[in-house]
Amino acid sequence: MHWLTAGLMLLVFALAFSIDLATSRSSHTVFLQLHRSVGLTVWVLTMVRLVWRYFAKYPNWPSDMSHTMQVAAMASEYAFYALLLAQPILGLLQTSAHGDHVDLFFIGQLPALIEKNRPLAQQLLTAHMSVGFSLLGLIALHVSAALFHHFWRRDDTLTAMLPAANGWRPLHSRADQPCEANTPSATAE
Repeated sequence: MHWLTAGLMLLVFALAFSIDLATSRSSHTVFLQLHRSVGLTVWVLTMVRLVWRYFAKYPNWPSDMSHTMQVAAMASEYAFYALLLAQPILGLLQTSAHGDHVDLFFIGQLPALIEKNRPLAQQLLTAHMSVGFSLLGLIALHVSAALFHHFWRRDDTLTAMLPAANGWRPLHSRADQPCEANTPSATAE
């Protein structure tokens, strides 16, 4: 689901940046409605990922990974989930406040969540764009961290995230792992 989310986010951003480049009103509408539809798909997928995450088994942290790096990895993961859930909701609220509707993949319109309110729509658009740029920054940080692990630390963090990585590292529930902060090697760092 990680790579599906990544692909959908790439598509969402490509559509978002294409909206203003549209050469006709009809292409503008297509890009905008597809952006909205794929954004809502990301929201649904993120909800599914959160449910799946509860039951999932995760690879152990690399044995030489510091507690600080583990905390940073978990914090960025939680930030991703928060932004991936907030962003489509902000977009949906902005669409409603602007007086528009989401035509979900051109199949049918979703009902408005709030009444038309143009000043609020502008504030929601600003928040939606800010969260979008925050997501881009977090994506850049995520990719940089994966490359750091692969090329600098030379551990298997990046390769373990690949779809064919089953069996490369033993899988355990992180809830079952001992807290690294209480081990002598982690407290010495």
